[in-house]
Amino acid sequence: MPSPTPSPAVGVLLPRDLPTHLILPFARRAEELGFGSVWVVEDLGFRGGVAQAATVLASTSRIRVGIGLLPAGARNVAFAALEIATLAQLFPCRTDVGVGHGMPGWMRSVGQWPRSPLTFLEEYIDALRALLRGEGPEVRGRYVHLDGVRLEKSALPDVVPDILAGVRGPKSLAVSGRVADGTILAEPVTPEYARAALGHIGTTRPHRLVAYNIGSVGAD
Repeated sequence: MPSPTPSPAVGVLLPRDLPTHLILPFARRAEELGFGSVWVVEDLGFRGGVAQAATVLASTSRIRVGIGLLPAGARNVAFAALEIATLAQLFPCRTDVGVGHGMPGWMRSVGQWPRSPLTFLEEYIDALRALLRGEGPEVRGRYVHLDGVRLEKSALPDVVPDILAGVRGPKSLAVSGRVADGTILAEPVTPEYARAALGHIGTTRPHRLVAYNIGSVGAD
């Protein structure tokens, strides 16, 4: 069953360097204030996205939690499916997952930058969505290889979370339109940028658009 598409909503981004003791109060306060979502950040050298998402989900009751972004090269697709399916089982209809190329410098520093990032991301998202739907795809791609791998029925979520591609360039946006459930645009997002991005995405099926923008919040 696909994840119900939420209505347009305003969310907040949990800062990647927020002191640990403030993470849960931040998320709970966002929920109290009526925000539709809170996004956690996975950046090399800071904190893991899946662990943060699980903790925030367990400490709130309504707000959606997005992960932005899991770098495809750093997470084997089958094991990423295990983590995502677990979150979706425990907290149905509350999880969104962003997947991207990862920052080239960071990915090269850990030896995980492919020759063709576009091919890799397309193979990865396509396989990830198939695994979460309970399929056992035989994949012999350029980068993604799956042989008899599938999630057990007891591990499958009733509602498959949306997999969104966090991408920027025209060719990457086209990949997102082909294989992802939505696209996360990098800040700053102007109306002109959003219109141009939609043109590159070019999908004919339902496709979510998540826009990051920089704002400021007072002490209260």
